Amino acid sequence: MAEETEIPTPEPVKISVFTPLIYVGLLLTIFAVFSIYYRKRRVEKFKEVKPIFKENYNALVYQQLKSQYNDKDTPKEKRPHEKLLKAALLRRAVEAIRRSMKLKENEPVFNKLYQNGLIGDDLFKQLEFEMKFQEIELKEIVVECESYKKGWAQTFFPLAQEICFNEALRRRLNAMEARSDDLAALWDYKADISGK
Repeated sequence: MAEETEIPTPEPVKISVFTPLIYVGLLLTIFAVFSIYYRKRRVEKFKEVKPIFKENYNALVYQQLKSQYNDKDTPKEKRPHEKLLKAALLRRAVEAIRRSMKLKENEPVFNKLYQNGLIGDDLFKQLEFEMKFQEIELKEIVVECESYKKGWAQTFFPLAQEICFNEALRRRLNAMEARSDDLAALWDYKADISGK
């Protein structure tokens, strides 16, 4: 019979307690670096997106008035009155509602054009970006409203919406009057030509 050879049993490998901790720490560091890099790239992409609307001057005016109101270095006599701040907030809300309604009105058109391939990704991303921005703007206005008076947002937004509708109606009426004046001038011009 052949001699039995003993198979050596492997000695257990001794792993330090710090090895798994180092491994987890390394993974967390890699994820943190990736997250920072990814967020920076997204911010750079958002900076490249051109806004659909022009600058919102009503929001800028409100922010300036609010900073003057909260500035402790400004004498109390030179600080804007709270009613002026509320009026500026109302103007800001009217503009935000107008922009939101314009975006919601045009969203189906943009979606259809994008599905048919008639507009590019950049324009569609502009629409998405602007819609999210307006949503954030409205939430910020609600917070500002509640900071003045608890529960004021329930009466504030219907008022802002009514002002927005009245201004839209006024713009349409003025456009119709201008158009009728242009048509009347054209009619007089044609009558003069045919009369000569």
